[in-house]
Amino acid sequence: MWTPTSGSADSRTGPQRRMVRAEYRATMNDPVESRTTDAAVPATRLALFGGFELSVAGARVALPMHARRVVAYLSLHKMTEKDCGRQILAERLWEHAAPERSLASLRTALWLIRRAGPGLLSGDAERVTLADHVDVDVHRFRRQAESMLAGDGGHADLLLLCAAAELLPGWDEDWLLLFREQLRLLRLHTLETVGRRYCEQGRHPQAIDLILRVVAEEPLRESAQAVLIDAHLGAGNAAEARRQFDVFAANLWQELELRPSAQLGQRVGVPGTRR
Repeated sequence: MWTPTSGSADSRTGPQRRMVRAEYRATMNDPVESRTTDAAVPATRLALFGGFELSVAGARVALPMHARRVVAYLSLHKMTEKDCGRQILAERLWEHAAPERSLASLRTALWLIRRAGPGLLSGDAERVTLADHVDVDVHRFRRQAESMLAGDGGHADLLLLCAAAELLPGWDEDWLLLFREQLRLLRLHTLETVGRRYCEQGRHPQAIDLILRVVAEEPLRESAQAVLIDAHLGAGNAAEARRQFDVFAANLWQELELRPSAQLGQRVGVPGTRR
């Protein structure tokens, strides 16, 4: 590692010296981030659904795993917070390491990220964030889900929600569990809301097709079962609605020893109370 000394000879070439000095500054928590104008920013895309993939100007960018974890966490954290404190980030990603060691690991990861994709990060000596120009599939997913919930989304938005893959499959990270659950529940709630809207519009076949996706994923989700039963009833299929209720009631009792709510039973003429 190069260190500044007085009166010492250095046989490295100019490019070598510049590279080593850059690494030294990174390990010393240099707050300087890459600065690019809007005109010079290349198209940068980050995919987290189905696996981690980062591309800049159409070319895939390879990062070591510890740097990928930093990029992934910052992108997910940005859904709710603008930036993240470096200390918190280091503790979250290297929770079993000593504080000094975790910060050193973070500095190294940040340097590798800047070197692989200048302009990917912004921030200062205390906080860091993913740059605003990075197009993240998870952010797009959330925007489209919120648009669908507000009644403004189109068919393309709905297709994206239906086709969403698992978030970073194969990653065994405690901090990832909450993000996965948040996105899963957002997806299910959005599909339910659209299905209920279809029922109100008299589009019962479309509602049935959509809600069957939710029921297949979460067979014990009563709110989805209610939409599906209402869609069957709206389509004039009372027998199908009762069959769906009976299947749900049997599964619910077998798995949890619970009964459907009285409100759900009343839809098909089966009054009762939940145990």
